[in-house]
Amino acid sequence: MDIRTATPADLDVIVDTVARSLDAEAMLRWSFGEERFEDRIRQHFAHYDGENARRGWIRLAAEGAGIAVWIPPDAREEHEAIGPTPPGAEAAILGDHADHHAAFWGWVGEHEPREPLSYLSHIGVTPERQGEGIGTALMHDGLARADRDGVAAWLETSIARNAIYYEGFGFRTVLDEDAPDDGPHIWFMRRDPM
Repeated sequence: MDIRTATPADLDVIVDTVARSLDAEAMLRWSFGEERFEDRIRQHFAHYDGENARRGWIRLAAEGAGIAVWIPPDAREEHEAIGPTPPGAEAAILGDHADHHAAFWGWVGEHEPREPLSYLSHIGVTPERQGEGIGTALMHDGLARADRDGVAAWLETSIARNAIYYEGFGFRTVLDEDAPDDGPHIWFMRRDPM
C-alpha cells in the first residue's frame, strides 16, 4: 500500500478523512461540545492538522483514505504549542467549551509518560474504506519508525473496540478511567519498542 508523508497541499483531504472517521470519538465530542460539532471540528483539524502536515508528522495512505498523525519523540513541546485553534479563533472553534476543553486535554496530558515516545495523536480511515487494511498499514508504518528509534509508542482512545484493536499491535492498557466531570472513559495505551 502506498504510504507517504502528507504535505500542506493534502490538507483538504486530511480534514475530510479525519472529520468523518473520528465522528464517533467521545473525546472530541465531549471536549468540543455538540453544538455545530461537524463545522467546528473541521475548523479545528484545518488548523491542527495543517500544523502537523507542515511539520511532516502526518502519514497518508490510499490517496488520503487513511491518515495517521505520529508525533516524534523529540517534538513534544513543539506539538503541545500548536493548540486547538489558531490565535483569535477560540470563540469560533471552541465556543463556550474553551475551559472545558483545556481541562479535559490537560487531564489527558497528565497521564502521558514524560520520557521520549512516539505519540499517535490520531488515526482515521474514511468510513467507506474501513476494513481494507488501510489503518493496519498506517499502524505498522508508524510502529516501525518507533521501533527503529527505540522508543515506546503511546495513544489514548475513548472507544473500547479501538483498545482491543490496538492490543493486536502490541499495545497494552496502562490505565483506563473516566475523565473528570462526567467525561468519557479513556484507555491510555503503551507499546514498548520491539
